[in-house]
Amino acid sequence: MKKILAIITLLLFLILLWYTKERYNTCCNDSNVVMKQEKPDLKVKKHGPLVYKWNSGEAITNDLWDAKKVAILSSRSTGKTLQILGPYFKDEGKEIGITRAKSAFAKLGNILKIENVEFGSKLIKYYDGAITSRFEGTEFNWLTRNENITEIEDKALIYFPTNSTKKLSNANIINYLEGVANSLKDNTKKVVLSGHTDSQGNAVINKKLALDRAISIKNELIRLGVVANRITTVSFGKEKPIADNNTATGMQKNRRVELEIK
Repeated sequence: MKKILAIITLLLFLILLWYTKERYNTCCNDSNVVMKQEKPDLKVKKHGPLVYKWNSGEAITNDLWDAKKVAILSSRSTGKTLQILGPYFKDEGKEIGITRAKSAFAKLGNILKIENVEFGSKLIKYYDGAITSRFEGTEFNWLTRNENITEIEDKALIYFPTNSTKKLSNANIINYLEGVANSLKDNTKKVVLSGHTDSQGNAVINKKLALDRAISIKNELIRLGVVANRITTVSFGKEKPIADNNTATGMQKNRRVELEIK
């Protein structure tokens, strides 16, 4: 009986020794630390007046939104379209960005007509915590949209009639170039003007025609106060069409000067 008790005592001692050693290796040895699985941080992080949740197209506003909405709407003017770009992460898919843009438009109320708005999406870089926190990234851009000028992304397209090298003398173009000149007053940015034609005519003649168109816009900007050495002109002739030259509408779009500010 004493032998059995001794064996049991020894076994209990060995078990206790093994358990103590394992606890030490688990808790105190850096190479074997087992981190406890933390729950996701679901606290609301306030970023800007308009935010979203992961994989949700619903725009969420806070107390900063009213001021932002006033700023957006006060910038509108005749002949301009409001472009709304909804943010999205690569893993969410591009379509959810457009859904977010439309939801952001709904937050503006019934002040703007849908035909005066265009929707798009904008890919944003993923960051740690994006899935569990709220994030912003919506862009609101007022872009010129009329028969003479179309703004797309970071450039403006200024259209010309057939065989014309003179700028279109109308309020649309004059007002737009005045705005460009004013925007250059307090910085050192430069203007790049590239001339283009439709596919009709001789390639050499088209190159000169396209350059003359770019120069005509340059001269107007100089008249409005932009220093000449801040303006670069280049000609592509008919080399870079943006529309179908087999249609009258397409050719009209290709007869253009592209204006970029860099």
